[in-house]
Amino acid sequence: MRVAVVGPGGVGLFFAAHLAATGTRVLCCARRPFDRYVVESAVAPVEGPADVVTDPAEVDGTYDVLLVVVKAHQTGSAAGWLSALCGPNTVVVSIQNGVEAHQRLAPLVGGAAIVEGVVYCGGTLVAPGHTLNTGGGRLILPEGPSSSMVADLFADTPVKVRPHPEHLTEKWRKLGVNVALNGVTALTDRPITVAGSGPGREVAGALMTECWTVARAEGADLGPEDVEAALDNFARNRGGRTSMHQDRLAGRSTEHDALYGAVVRIGSAHGIPTPVNAAVGALLAAGDLDPPLPLD
Repeated sequence: MRVAVVGPGGVGLFFAAHLAATGTRVLCCARRPFDRYVVESAVAPVEGPADVVTDPAEVDGTYDVLLVVVKAHQTGSAAGWLSALCGPNTVVVSIQNGVEAHQRLAPLVGGAAIVEGVVYCGGTLVAPGHTLNTGGGRLILPEGPSSSMVADLFADTPVKVRPHPEHLTEKWRKLGVNVALNGVTALTDRPITVAGSGPGREVAGALMTECWTVARAEGADLGPEDVEAALDNFARNRGGRTSMHQDRLAGRSTEHDALYGAVVRIGSAHGIPTPVNAAVGALLAAGDLDPPLPLD
């Protein structure tokens, strides 16, 4: 079984390193070279040699499984990798945020099967090949033969990969958490706890309520009680930072469209207004302007 990983950043390295440690052939497709995996983690550390290429022209044929771990708004920039790695029998696993992975990837993978994952994995890239894992690794997949095959690949690793009968609900649950946390933390320059109390909780709750109203129209099982439970969890967080907050601090563009844009687009298709998601998405888009607006 040949597995390729496109996007070996903080999260992608965690999956690649643990799978490589089982003896599986793992090819990392990266912008910068490295020859060794280092995963710092309180619960799942691992180190080992890495097989890395930095140019799609170096790819030695198509692969059985492709893990796509670039951020959603960077998918187009990975088109060369996807074209080189995908054949008609490749299983492409999206390890990305949002609920529109199939629409993003389908034009780029030449008819390969696409499996949309729901990922929970805290990771910060320290250097090429070196990640600091802050939240274990869990991947929820839809039920089916391709998902079962991917789960079997990770069976002997600390990565928890499992097909779920309510994948649609889990996909929208994650999007609701993302829209509640990412924009609020990035725009306020505060850790996750800001979304659990005071004005931050009000905005986060409104974002999540809009998102999950759209989710129910799509068939997900998420209600007002789920909103309150999530907000309470944010209040108990120990000060972690979201990936969007980290991107904003580093001056990188954000995946606002894959989160807030998706809620607005799908809500509009159902005739559901989503003004808070639209406003937060617009503010994040304005903050991504390059070059930044000059200060007076």
